[in-house]
Amino acid sequence: MFLEGGPTLAASFVSAGLVDRVIAYIAPALLGRGKSALQGGTIETMEDILRCELLDVARSGPDIRLIARPRR
Repeated sequence: MFLEGGPTLAASFVSAGLVDRVIAYIAPALLGRGKSALQGGTIETMEDILRCELLDVARSGPDIRLIARPRR
């Protein structure tokens, strides 16, 4: 299933262990404010970090696409 939603929906699926791939885009731009990728859920501190294995890195126009698999 492809999940595309906001930070609350994403946090719910990550916390429930239902994410097997993360596709993230990074733009060469700086933004001073905005929502984080995950809001709520069980990842709240550095000790709670869910590390991911990087599977692929590619350019998408001026941006970078990362594909990763969460390590459990």
